[in-house]
Amino acid sequence: MVRNSRHSFRLIARSALVGGVLLLASAPGAFAQSSSHGPTSDSVTGWRCINPFCDTIVQPKTQCLCQKNNPNETVASRLSLTCVPPRAGQSCPAPRFGR
Repeated sequence: MVRNSRHSFRLIARSALVGGVLLLASAPGAFAQSSSHGPTSDSVTGWRCINPFCDTIVQPKTQCLCQKNNPNETVASRLSLTCVPPRAGQSCPAPRFGR
């Protein structure tokens, strides 16, 4: 019983995360930064920021949306990301930052 509830919680949490990232992707113009409001690229990865806090970024070439699991991390090799593909059926390669 406990095992099923843990699995359900993880499934709900993962769905909420993916839904939130997809919501951000649905209106990129509303969340995209301009040069007058701060940097347009993440200082750790160099990737394009989606929102003003730069905790959601776009993986180059694949256009996968990645949310930082530890957004205050300043060392790329310790950065943890959760990425979702822009379209169903695609995949996002695991990002590597000098590990």
